[in-house]
Amino acid sequence: MVALLSLRRLLTYILIGIVLGTAVTSCPLQAQQKLNFEHLRQQKFRIMPVSYGDWVENGDLFSSKEAIEASFKAIHDYGSTHIYWRLLWEGHPIDKMLFYGNNLQERNFRLKQPFEGTPYAWNPHEIRYPLEVAHKLGMKFYVWVSIYNEGAPPAVAGEYWYQSVFVYEHPEFQLVDRTGKRYYYGVLEWAYPQARKYWVDEIQEILDKYDVDGVYLDARPEAICPETADEFGFNDPVVKEYERRYGVNILREDFDLEKWRALRGEYFTLLVKEISDRIHAKGKLFSLGISRGDYIGYPVGNMKLEWRKWIEEKVIDYLHLDEYGHCSTSSLSAGLNPSAVQPYGFVTDYPTERGLKPLDVAVREDYGPLCHKHGVKLYFRCYPYQPRPIENECCESRATMNPKPVPPGWCQHLLEMPEIDGVDEVAPFFLSKMFPQWAVPRREQRRTYPLFK
Repeated sequence: MVALLSLRRLLTYILIGIVLGTAVTSCPLQAQQKLNFEHLRQQKFRIMPVSYGDWVENGDLFSSKEAIEASFKAIHDYGSTHIYWRLLWEGHPIDKMLFYGNNLQERNFRLKQPFEGTPYAWNPHEIRYPLEVAHKLGMKFYVWVSIYNEGAPPAVAGEYWYQSVFVYEHPEFQLVDRTGKRYYYGVLEWAYPQARKYWVDEIQEILDKYDVDGVYLDARPEAICPETADEFGFNDPVVKEYERRYGVNILREDFDLEKWRALRGEYFTLLVKEISDRIHAKGKLFSLGISRGDYIGYPVGNMKLEWRKWIEEKVIDYLHLDEYGHCSTSSLSAGLNPSAVQPYGFVTDYPTERGLKPLDVAVREDYGPLCHKHGVKLYFRCYPYQPRPIENECCESRATMNPKPVPPGWCQHLLEMPEIDGVDEVAPFFLSKMFPQWAVPRREQRRTYPLFK
């Protein structure tokens, strides 16, 4: 949920409702099924996601001390036990980001002002006050960082966009295609130690400055679409290591796709382990959100996931299933994109469950027993997929009008499974009705030249 896509999403939801002739709810792409926790045989943790960058464009429910206190109290009374707070700019401080529109600079300035000169000033992140309020209410507070959203330059993504300083200065650390000429903007190749260190250091700074209960690492990308699932991943370290192991130059010769996919997955595991070491050294908990099955899937590609190793070696403490991203063929479109062409070639497909076991079967047969054996908590997202045409690229995995149907009570069925320890709830849209005074959209307009730095 990249912060900049909020208005686009809203317009998209309205347009899709018109196209399909259906009523538009607060979250139409995610059918909200009411959950009953009263008769459960075991306690279930209830995680409330708060994507700060999205909410601040749709109102001020989390923009002031008063609003944070009221909103968190309502979330607590709703029954939530944990807050997952998605940091602004995916976890990067403002001074490590480039903003191509002064509207973004202006928004950053506005959001910081209420806390300037107080013990809760941004330093460099916005979480000092929300963290204190959550703990006073007895809720756990996790920082939520997204590792696949480094942004893209204006020539690719438009002026209303951003890019991290790291990829601006080092574009070579992004995924590259077989020609070596085309980057997968915003998506890093973990075979580079520098790319891994970049994120490890960002998380270390958070751990050093804030008494959070843990870190939620979101591996759900939101990026420009590739053309095919295996288009990117031909960076020099991968090429050299594959040739060292198998005697084949993947830039010039035919090669074993599965071995290449597995090699790239090994580097992702290195990242996960290096981050885990820093988190556990601080006595905090590590929560990982990832796609189901053995491949990362749409839209990143067919990189293999060594999820069994993460569990068996207790690299992670919590595993969240069914985190799927989306991509855009035209980030300049503010709604339906008639020119959308989806990438193809993915081994697994979340909407149709191609190449995947049904979630409850996978939990019962694969994830549940392994997690229970090694003491890893297992969570699921209560976001049943809803159909949408391919013109509506945003915002939940691949768009299709023909997903596998989800039966009524699907979320409740999963919640009641003994293998499941908790649920990621749908975002707290109920707050807008409770506090309409803070639910007025706030979006700065782009001006001719910068006003704030």
